[in-house]
Amino acid sequence: MKTMTDAISPEITTLALEDIPHLIDCVRRCYGDSYPNPAMYDASQLREIIESKLMHSIVAKLSDDRIIGHCALTFSGSKNTSPEAGKMLVDPDFRGHHIAEVMAKKRISIAQQLEIAGFWTECVTNHPYSQHEMITFNAKETGLFIGDMPSTISMQGLDNFSNTRMSLLTFYLSLADHPHSIFLPLDHVAHVKDLAQDLNLERVISSSGVAGTGKTTIGMEVNAGIQTANIYIEYIGSDLISAVAKELKSIESLNLASVYLDLPIEQEAASQAYLDLESIGFFWGSWLPNYSDHKDILRLQKIYQTVDVDKIICARDKGEEVKQYVLSEWARISLNP
Repeated sequence: MKTMTDAISPEITTLALEDIPHLIDCVRRCYGDSYPNPAMYDASQLREIIESKLMHSIVAKLSDDRIIGHCALTFSGSKNTSPEAGKMLVDPDFRGHHIAEVMAKKRISIAQQLEIAGFWTECVTNHPYSQHEMITFNAKETGLFIGDMPSTISMQGLDNFSNTRMSLLTFYLSLADHPHSIFLPLDHVAHVKDLAQDLNLERVISSSGVAGTGKTTIGMEVNAGIQTANIYIEYIGSDLISAVAKELKSIESLNLASVYLDLPIEQEAASQAYLDLESIGFFWGSWLPNYSDHKDILRLQKIYQTVDVDKIICARDKGEEVKQYVLSEWARISLNP
């Protein structure tokens, strides 16, 4: 195995298009063929998302042009104002030399140049390392996606579980807030107030019995590779539950592990919509501040699987609190199918 010496000092820089093949090589060294995002193996797709500025990639590059590390800010679309910070990987031969930390610092610098409100990330829970990295930068835990990743994903040189899907702990790093009002069921108001206080985000949090009116605006994407789907609600109408049920029916035959639903909680109808969505099996996943047009969303989850929750490792007590909050919601909803 190669080891990094003091003479090897990678350049931390943004990804040049001509280095895309070297990045793909790095992905294979880290994950083999198991990485959950197929675009990371496809040079043409990578070029497209980089040129369209949907992904801002930071890499660790050696003098021989080898890429030994990568992370990125990835926007889901033109309305996404708090992107996902992810795709963090370090060549197994060069781990233990703080490469991830240095790339993450560069990522924050890029985020500040882009003048975004902040970014969120999903940290694996089979080990605490990536969580510690986010904690170092003062990011805060905001939720947990239970069993999001299949056990077929294998990280070279780290502990992997072959008998259960892996859960992801979400963190948010605030850079510039956009204060606004949000609406949640009364039972969740105290929890979000606590999260907002930790993040120093200014929110007026209310509960309302107002129902949606008109027609729901809805969309969906399926990720067959990891057996999940994401439903996106742009406008909460009076037909919300029937609209969501129709989407669920359309993917019934796929035998998915999880379905997520993004609820725009700046809309007053969100409080009642959340309660209605519980009736068809959705429950708390993660609060994502400033996510769409600088407004918050709540990503709910519906689980069709068994998950060994004892394998979920949290780096600190706050993560454990968030984990237990989500697990208790799952248990409560499961008792009232």
